[in-house]
Amino acid sequence: MNVKLIKQFLQYGTVGVCALAVDVGIFTLVRAMGMDLVPANVLARFAGAVTAYTGNFLWTFEQPKNMADWLRTSWRYAAVWVGATALSTLLLSALTHFGLNETWSKLGVEMAMPFFNFIVARLWVFKTKS
Repeated sequence: MNVKLIKQFLQYGTVGVCALAVDVGIFTLVRAMGMDLVPANVLARFAGAVTAYTGNFLWTFEQPKNMADWLRTSWRYAAVWVGATALSTLLLSALTHFGLNETWSKLGVEMAMPFFNFIVARLWVFKTKS
């Protein structure tokens, strides 16, 4: 297996764990403060996305530090984030509708998303020009 791919996946995972902690932490905090489920999930996912994008841009995929590359990757990342957030919110709503704990449901949903997101990030979001 490709060493660079393994290294990227491990870095992606490390960044993802940090982003997940931000996401679930904010979700749990704002829900405890009384925010409704859907806005709490969107807010928490946004905070996690900013954390993940920054870490992946600078470290995992080592993008050139210029405005053109930042713009190219940021709009792609935003498009993936919108789709993933819609899917996450639907899954979270369904799980909690069936009586499962919100925080554990949130954690489970968010732990399943990175596998698909890594492939999309590597092949499209952070793909460098050949």
